[in-house]
Amino acid sequence: MDSSSDLLPYTNTSLTKLVDACLHGDAEAWHELIRRYAKLVHSVPVRYGLAPMEVDDIGQEVFFILTQNLHQIEDPERLPSWLLTTARRATWRMIQKRRREHPSDAGALSDDAGDERTPHDVNETSNTVLGTVAPSMHELLENWNQQDALTQGLAQLDDRCRDLLLLLFLDHNEPSYEDIGEQMQMPTGSIGPTRNRCLRKLRSILESLGYSNLF
Repeated sequence: MDSSSDLLPYTNTSLTKLVDACLHGDAEAWHELIRRYAKLVHSVPVRYGLAPMEVDDIGQEVFFILTQNLHQIEDPERLPSWLLTTARRATWRMIQKRRREHPSDAGALSDDAGDERTPHDVNETSNTVLGTVAPSMHELLENWNQQDALTQGLAQLDDRCRDLLLLLFLDHNEPSYEDIGEQMQMPTGSIGPTRNRCLRKLRSILESLGYSNLF
């Protein structure tokens, strides 16, 4: 789908112009917007260990919400941040749904004030829900704070760096360097050096926002 001719008119379009085209009902613009940001949205539930089907459900939910609210986003450049925030909320709802539907399997997700287990103990006893590891409440809250920082950092990265880092670290399909090179249209030999430059950019952004030692 990424290389299909019907997406070419908007492949290199600025985000502001792309959003404007979407607001005017251009279906091709919507296809490009979803293509451009699907991995970003999916990265949130992937970070919390949700199953592939759940990840897809959250992606559909987030983009459906976007169709209802795009006109309310005053600054199009804030769209990546809006998508990440919406994906985080949808992920939280999905985790809450797990608790309700699988109470006997979600003991590690319970908010027990008397739980004095260490993070190591929690990691060793995490339960499996729907074929994936369910994070404990301790892990969830700790990761949620980190996600706040990464949400802001990823939103400020340029599209190419963001897409590359998402493919390398947060794509549940775990693509090979060959697959990444094909998707990003770049030589496989340049992926490593580009990754390092992008990580330095992300680290610099996070430090400017007051976050350090996240990676």
